[in-house]
Amino acid sequence: MLRISTIEIPYNKLLARLGYLQTKTKLDEKTAGMIKEILSLAQKLIKPEAVIAFENITAISGDKTLNEVSFENGYKIKSGNIADLLKNCFKVYGIGVTVGGALELRRDEFLKRKETFNALISDAAGSVAAEETINLANAQIKAYEEKNGNMLTRRYSPGYGDWILEDNRQFLNWIGAEHIGIKLNEFCQMKPEKSVSALIGVAKGRSER
Repeated sequence: MLRISTIEIPYNKLLARLGYLQTKTKLDEKTAGMIKEILSLAQKLIKPEAVIAFENITAISGDKTLNEVSFENGYKIKSGNIADLLKNCFKVYGIGVTVGGALELRRDEFLKRKETFNALISDAAGSVAAEETINLANAQIKAYEEKNGNMLTRRYSPGYGDWILEDNRQFLNWIGAEHIGIKLNEFCQMKPEKSVSALIGVAKGRSER
């Protein structure tokens, strides 16, 4: 498990998530003040945690009938997109991050009180915090692997391309996501909501793809 003491939720990234920077809308003082107030609250409520697992790759089959990647511990992923992503790799990392459930509970309280804008800001702040957390975990892995002359692929998450969302259950079991409180409901949605899981491949001396 990777210990993460603090994560800063960048104000500009929160604005972008809310759609303000894209439209170049000038915020009035009242709106900006509301956003900053909820941002400050969100910063106190988040509890960022990460768990990381790694495994050597033993076989990759990228033909049309199989499309499977096998790992040393027996874990397998059936996906043409993953087979292509990892075709030059010898190792893979699995990452799971969460910022806990306190902020989403506060968001739900805002919704019950019909404070929709505050709920929207809270939800966006949680999403930004989760992304910042996995970016930090990714950066730490990258720094370690680059010291050994290796490079990373881009991140890839269950539910994208042909890597089906249902496979996230086995993926989360592999990385030990239960140790940071991540669970899946019957619809394969992660709880707490502001959680992210992803895979990264490691190749010898190659650039990110």
